[in-house]
Amino acid sequence: MDQQTRYATAIHRAEEVLGGRARVAAFFGVPAEKIQAWLDGGEAAPLEVFLRALDVIADGPYARGGRRVRVAVIDPR
Repeated sequence: MDQQTRYATAIHRAEEVLGGRARVAAFFGVPAEKIQAWLDGGEAAPLEVFLRALDVIADGPYARGGRRVRVAVIDPR
């Protein structure tokens, strides 16, 4: 799989996680037409967009529902 296809796949999956084209476009701060160009392969998405898409897919801090915070307490006794 080439880079452009990998990026488009990640953006598509982020679109599913976030709930649609309008939401993913707002998340990345670009028009929906730009998302379409990235998905169609007409234009390569920037690396930052790819990395943020991966964050969404991995249930990162911007994913729906937020991220669970785990806290560990170390007892020095």
